[in-house]
Amino acid sequence: MKIKNSPYNLRETLGYFKRNTFGPVSKNRGLVRVAPKSFELNPGVDKKVKVGFIGDIMDMAGYDLSVDAGVKEFFQDCDYLVGNFEATLTTAKGAYMAQRHKPQILDALADLFDPQKTCLSLANNHSGDFGYDVWVESKNQVEERGFQVFGTAETPFVDIGEDLRLTGCTWWTNQPCNYITMSGRVTDHVESGRFNILYPHWGYELELYPRPVTINAGARWFATFDAIIGHHSHIPQPIAVEKTDGQNSIERLVAYGLGDFCIWEKLEHYLYGQLLKIEIGQAADGAIQVGKVDWHFSTCRQKSETEWVTEIVDEFPYLKQKPSA
Repeated sequence: MKIKNSPYNLRETLGYFKRNTFGPVSKNRGLVRVAPKSFELNPGVDKKVKVGFIGDIMDMAGYDLSVDAGVKEFFQDCDYLVGNFEATLTTAKGAYMAQRHKPQILDALADLFDPQKTCLSLANNHSGDFGYDVWVESKNQVEERGFQVFGTAETPFVDIGEDLRLTGCTWWTNQPCNYITMSGRVTDHVESGRFNILYPHWGYELELYPRPVTINAGARWFATFDAIIGHHSHIPQPIAVEKTDGQNSIERLVAYGLGDFCIWEKLEHYLYGQLLKIEIGQAADGAIQVGKVDWHFSTCRQKSETEWVTEIVDEFPYLKQKPSA
């Protein structure tokens, strides 16, 4: 039975609070292989589009956010940027652990990347924190600034050019919420002939490696989706390559959890994320596939009395399994 104000049942909720207190756990280490920070998934792909991804854009507790020049430089050769907008623009009173944004977060995101080419998913467990009326006001503010919104019941996906579809969904919601895209029928939004990327809010928080249930869910989704870029973990989880089953086995890209792009937190383990960019284009056989892949760890740190900054770092100190060479 789901616990009030939690996405989980009692056992999982207690596990979350234990990890929150004592730090991330390394259970399930070795089930997936961490990909190198720069590699070609399918050599010889003729790039058509390059897409950047960030993880959870969390509550900054009233602080301003800035983005370091190194992060902007990493994404400057991308055509689009994708992120999980995991708080609501409001000053209203919300549910327990409600996540709030102030309008400055949109300034920071616009400074990072062109809003008209930035796609923000609203499919996450905090979209119901303030109820529908406040949520829709927040969504409207985001769209009025030029950002593209997806992961909603009304707009579950966004098409990028003629070849790419990006679909958002969530396993979880803390509050009753029927206006975002849940994962149950997300495959209904796959369009044949396009390269279909799933951007799911899935898995479990503060675990360094995905559980078998998450890995198996990804394997099932790979029957219809071409890549999976996930979030919700609040810490970096592996960016990996998984081989699909069947006679014509194909290697697919899966990021199990990109962690936090930005957050105000006193607990150190919440302050890390991953920045990812992928090239998508036509392979020699005519299929649309992922070519070059690049990623970095990031952190969000206090810069001044009023401001925090997101910047690139070399390592995530809690990681037990290093990226492969």
